[in-house]
Amino acid sequence: MNHLTSTGYTKRTTHNYNIATCLDPELTLKFILDTQEKEWKKYQRVYGDKAEEKFFKRLVLELQNKGTIHILRNGFKDSGSQFKLFYPKPNNNKNPDLFDKFDKNIFSVVDELEYQEKENGNRLDLVIFINGLPILTIELKDTFSQGVENAIKQYKEDRDSREQIFKRCLVHFAMSDEKIFMATKLEDGKTRFLPFNKGLENPIVKNDYKTCYLYNNILQINQLSRLISNFIYIEKDEDKEIPIFPRYHQLDCVNRVLANTEPGNNYLIEHSAGSGKTKTIAWLAHGLINKFDEEDERLYDMVIVISDRRVIDKQLQEQVKAIEKVKGIVEVIEKDSKQLSEALKTGSNIVVTTLQKFPYILEEVRDMPKRKYAVIIDEAHSSQTGMLARKMKQVLSTGSLEEAELLDDLDDELEEELLKEVESFRNLDNISFYAFTATPKNKTLEMFGTMDKNGEYHPYHVYTMKQAIEEGFILDVLEHYLTYPTYFKLFKKIEDDPEFEEKKAKRLLRDFVEKHPHAIAKKTEIMVNHFMNSTKNKIKGKARAMVVTRSRLHAVLYKRAFDKYIKKQGYLIKTLVAFTGTVNHDEQEYTENSMNELPEKKTIENAFQEDPYRILIVANKFQTGFDQPLLHTMYVDKSLNGITAVQTLSRVNRIHKNKNDTLILDFANKTEVIQKAFQPYYEATYLQEGTDPHKLYELEEKLLDYEVFELADVDEFVEAYMKGENQAVLHNILHPLVQDYNKLTMEDKVGFKKVLRRYQSIYSFLSQLIPFTDINLEKLYIFNKYLSKKLPTINNPLPYIVLEDVDMDSYKIVDNGETAIPLVGEGELKPISDGVGGYNPDEKSRLSKIIEDMNDAFGTDFTDDDKVFLERVKDNLLENEELLNKMEHNSRENVKAVFDKYFNEEMTHLLKSNMNFYKRVVDNEKLRDKLKAELFKLLYLEYEKEK
Repeated sequence: MNHLTSTGYTKRTTHNYNIATCLDPELTLKFILDTQEKEWKKYQRVYGDKAEEKFFKRLVLELQNKGTIHILRNGFKDSGSQFKLFYPKPNNNKNPDLFDKFDKNIFSVVDELEYQEKENGNRLDLVIFINGLPILTIELKDTFSQGVENAIKQYKEDRDSREQIFKRCLVHFAMSDEKIFMATKLEDGKTRFLPFNKGLENPIVKNDYKTCYLYNNILQINQLSRLISNFIYIEKDEDKEIPIFPRYHQLDCVNRVLANTEPGNNYLIEHSAGSGKTKTIAWLAHGLINKFDEEDERLYDMVIVISDRRVIDKQLQEQVKAIEKVKGIVEVIEKDSKQLSEALKTGSNIVVTTLQKFPYILEEVRDMPKRKYAVIIDEAHSSQTGMLARKMKQVLSTGSLEEAELLDDLDDELEEELLKEVESFRNLDNISFYAFTATPKNKTLEMFGTMDKNGEYHPYHVYTMKQAIEEGFILDVLEHYLTYPTYFKLFKKIEDDPEFEEKKAKRLLRDFVEKHPHAIAKKTEIMVNHFMNSTKNKIKGKARAMVVTRSRLHAVLYKRAFDKYIKKQGYLIKTLVAFTGTVNHDEQEYTENSMNELPEKKTIENAFQEDPYRILIVANKFQTGFDQPLLHTMYVDKSLNGITAVQTLSRVNRIHKNKNDTLILDFANKTEVIQKAFQPYYEATYLQEGTDPHKLYELEEKLLDYEVFELADVDEFVEAYMKGENQAVLHNILHPLVQDYNKLTMEDKVGFKKVLRRYQSIYSFLSQLIPFTDINLEKLYIFNKYLSKKLPTINNPLPYIVLEDVDMDSYKIVDNGETAIPLVGEGELKPISDGVGGYNPDEKSRLSKIIEDMNDAFGTDFTDDDKVFLERVKDNLLENEELLNKMEHNSRENVKAVFDKYFNEEMTHLLKSNMNFYKRVVDNEKLRDKLKAELFKLLYLEYEKEK
């Protein structure tokens, strides 16, 4: 507070704040009278003594309808008068009066603001106002006592998002002396807070807090004014409007580049996937086109954005328009070179064009030395569409897979061509390059990087893959990375181990390794089976997979093999294939259009988002620059190294609601090669090879050694959980265990949590790959999941990914949206009962109908074998004396009301006899309800028949 008031802020109190209007009206009126006296007198002539009342009534209405950022940028009109509510700082000296107007803006701060119309209402620690309009709130916490997570909790749980002040403000900061998080829209428990930190750890600042950059920099009048004028905007997403405030690294990058940019200099921006690169490019392009030199002339006559990502055209246009409210600032060059030539000669705005036109742009720009250009390159590598591919790539005709692989392996060559094009132009005085890439090569660093005193080249600005992962903006693709030999080894270990059993269907793995090491058909079986057993159920049943092949001929052969095997198995999914040009093989001609058979206007990208297309087979296409958040699993059958490995595997790292992990199954590469490829961009490696399933038993013992719980506690909790007991019962079981945990030393608390998380991680990982038969492992997984939520946090600031709500409302066996490989075992089945309801043809046909209906409705793959388990459930229900007694003495409606209890008991029994069937039912609420309803009908049919 003292620092802000010493740098130009006016200190106000909560008594100056009008709760009804959500304004500091005294300062608003003062600003209007100081800057627009003539306009105010004109307004008074219309309304006389009621001018003030009418003004505030209109202002409040405009703020409610159009939002704060719109009113600050555009003002409002009423009865022939137009009022401005904010004067931005001019970016040139052509109109000195505007500097006087800017200086008359009133920046004010209130601490302990009471914002509710009731006694002892809630307060906000700090609220910042501009000309009486609230624009941001801050909740402050001390790490010693509470920590930033408590500030976040306060916003989510104690602040009603319906209050006007939260709708009016543009951003909300949760701040401690260690970390800062921000949210632009409060939605109570669903509010998403993003990190606003300088790095994974904020650097120590001598004699000040680590987070002092918020008040020393971000909230300083000049900087905050620039945020209002040039950064904050409203993004429309379907029916929602979301205020956009830059993340720290985006703001820092744009500010640093704009402060130091000069024509003739080059800048390399190394920003990982998940950095919000498109927004950073838009802010930078807008800043460059509005930057003026000392003579008050534009520093650049034109900004050219080079990208092959189609999405960037629309996003750039919408974002710049949202900031400027002027049409035509962003021009997209899609036609011929004549359109581009005219734009380069006379244009004065932002031009977006493709990588294909890049060499032509360089030639034109060199011949116009008097005009200055800023060229922003979005990823300096070959495009996903293969536009730069040589003509020799367009038609491939060979019978040899090895030859096809050699002919198609031209990615590096294409990138070299692009860099060579730039090299002869990089020292021109009238052009600056701003190269954005997540994975700079040595050559890229040399061309665009900044040289230090030792002659080494560095990126001008960095946002690392490690930071993006730890902040939760991308997933770690190496966390669940497996080479094929490891995958096989896991099954081999199970086969030789009496405590684990390998499902018979999986033996094709051993057969593959021993007899068919390179057979496409056998690899296809492995991939399809893994997809159907695990990937298909991920992301709430929406997950996709990509197969990366060695060449276009490999892609063609895989497409044929996949389609044949899928059809043979009767699976309800389809594949797509992506490759450029034409492949001739066995006297047949193949193109991706002829193989995919899509409607004329349907692109591969669009089709891949829709069912039944779940697997995309690619050859040198879609391996870079392809953003599909539903892509969960990648099967790699191509040698990868260096940047190509990072770019390819990173296709699966995009975050999506209910996407909790990724999986890479690699048939072609060694772990150490992939590890070496990621190391320069990753900063830390998480590769783990050869996880031993027996570690689960070791971790179980370690957990028990802490004496926080016993196995009897696990059994008690899981039994109550399976019976569907209410949450109070479950909490009461765990409460004494939490008390025991609290008695541990700090060292043991940390150790217990680490072991618990390790168990959860390994079990979750291995259950995608191996059929477990030990149900105690599954029970401990369920128990740990809920115990971990009850344990108090050890007071360290939480990373963003931990702050997201974790399915607190759903008590299911697996996290919402995360379905592991069905936990199948060859457990013993009891003989079919000889009692009521034994097998007969009618029952079989009814059960078959239930199975068929479930498969049709939910895309499941229940088989005739599963009828045995449904039969068993039905028989047990008909042998339940308590249930039969209720059926005899109560109406059908009353019995239906209590049927849940008996159905859940039978599901619990299934956990012991058929975990596969059990998990598929309990993981899908709609499926479970459908099955319960059908069994209830069948039960009454049998009951009536026996009567």
